[in-house]
Amino acid sequence: MARSSSSVSFAFASDAIIWTMFIIGSILFGLGLITWFAGEVRLLAIAYRQSPPWFLGCLFVPFVSWVFFLLNVKQAWKPVVMATAGFIVTALGYWAGGLQFLQ
Repeated sequence: MARSSSSVSFAFASDAIIWTMFIIGSILFGLGLITWFAGEVRLLAIAYRQSPPWFLGCLFVPFVSWVFFLLNVKQAWKPVVMATAGFIVTALGYWAGGLQFLQ
């Protein structure tokens, strides 16, 4: 009888840990997405101030934002670091929370 009660308490502890990690992962995932989005918007704002074709290129053409960053490192490094940090936090939250919606 003591063995079954021990396994029951272990099951509840495991469920509590899984639930806690899911909540922490979801929070990190959401904060990372917001940070990532804010960094991208700031980069687009800098591109728009440079010229509207750069803005449209960064918005619609793949890898143009990388070229823009390489040509304008002094202005664009903060938004790129912000977007990269947001991406890393998003990936960490996805991993820690055991989120499965992308599979």
